[in-house]
Amino acid sequence: SKEVLAAAGIPVPAGALARTLDEAKDIAARIHYPVVLKAQAASLTHKSDFGGVILNVADAAAFASGWKRLHDNIARALPELVLDGVLVENMGQRGAELIVGAKNDKDWGPLLLVGFGGVLAEALKDVRLLPPDLSVEAIVEELYRLKSAPLLRGFRGSPALDVRAAAEIVCRLGTLMLSNPAIKEVDINPVVVYPEGQGALALDALIVVE
Repeated sequence: SKEVLAAAGIPVPAGALARTLDEAKDIAARIHYPVVLKAQAASLTHKSDFGGVILNVADAAAFASGWKRLHDNIARALPELVLDGVLVENMGQRGAELIVGAKNDKDWGPLLLVGFGGVLAEALKDVRLLPPDLSVEAIVEELYRLKSAPLLRGFRGSPALDVRAAAEIVCRLGTLMLSNPAIKEVDINPVVVYPEGQGALALDALIVVE
């Protein structure tokens, strides 16, 4: 999913899929620590619920224990599951979390969704539904119509966020949906948005095709 997003111009963390511990160590050394480990399997859509995400692996000394902990967690929670591998990625910095999604509706065609995401996505339900062909400027305006928009502008001393960078991700997702009718659904959660001028990053993604 992230390879598809990266090809569409959507920024994702540096990283690669590893099938062995040695491969994973080589990837971590190449992209630099700290890293995050994420279990990968087609049927594993909520990997953090099963201990399939190990955050902030600080150095090579901690890597093997993090690798073992991930596999032990998955074996305990889902003993029948066979992993495709483990995604080794740069550990992203903290920022505001948005959810960005898309669906190819049988009646309406492609639709986009954007709102506040991460663990708050289901609780807040603060989202906007958008057509796939809006300009970046129009998407910025829609983001500022969210109920929680004051958080984007800077709230109680926190910096204003790079809303345009987030809007560019939404815009590129719209272009991807329009040019790829076989894509049924996309879920990018979270998109982490950094302070103004520092961009935004798609940390986790799922693409469903027909």
